[in-house]
Amino acid sequence: MGKDRFGCSNSRNKGTSVCGNRTGITRQELEGRILTILSERLMDPELVKVFAAEYIAERNRLAAAHVDDRAVKERDLAKVIREQDILVNALLAGTPPERIKTKMEQLAARQKQLEQDLAAAPAPTATTRIHPKMADTWQDRIRALACGLTEPDHEGEAREATRGLIGKIVATPVPTKGGRNSLELTLYGDLARILALSLKVDQLSGHQKTSCEQEVMQSVEFLVAGAGFEPAAFRL
Repeated sequence: MGKDRFGCSNSRNKGTSVCGNRTGITRQELEGRILTILSERLMDPELVKVFAAEYIAERNRLAAAHVDDRAVKERDLAKVIREQDILVNALLAGTPPERIKTKMEQLAARQKQLEQDLAAAPAPTATTRIHPKMADTWQDRIRALACGLTEPDHEGEAREATRGLIGKIVATPVPTKGGRNSLELTLYGDLARILALSLKVDQLSGHQKTSCEQEVMQSVEFLVAGAGFEPAAFRL
């Protein structure tokens, strides 16, 4: 609506016949409430503790299933190689090649497929960075961003980093006791960027950064698909 105030521009410019929502909010109040949500509502230590425990349990379950599947493939590969050795010995003993050609081709194809499967699915590492302490890291980093917003030399960088944590903000007018409306804010957080900030992905490089980014995406997939969470939404 103006330099330092947000509201419905249609209502202001085209009248209440187009939109009856005349409730506005100053930039200062909006940013203050958003920072409150980010610092106080996100990464609640108790909730992070529950999330970390559930995530680690799921990772362990998937790792165990992966190990079992790998063991089955390794046993199958060993069996295929033994059967190939038997056929080779049969050839050396004088068995006509045309009698075992088809079987040799089948075993060779099976061996190639098993070796490709094992190469594409290396043994999982035990490293997991999702843990309750990341809530403390989050608080430290979000406080640093908040401070950066008040420093002219860092304001642009801090503002951009803060925006990156937010998917969208929905402002809904709600009636107050005085008869006027106020705005209820719902912040939809970007789960991947929220976790990345709390795990200090931006401070890593090379293999460590790639590995941590993979951890972030795995945790997001677990939250959204495995646990049935919607994208993080916080209301204030």
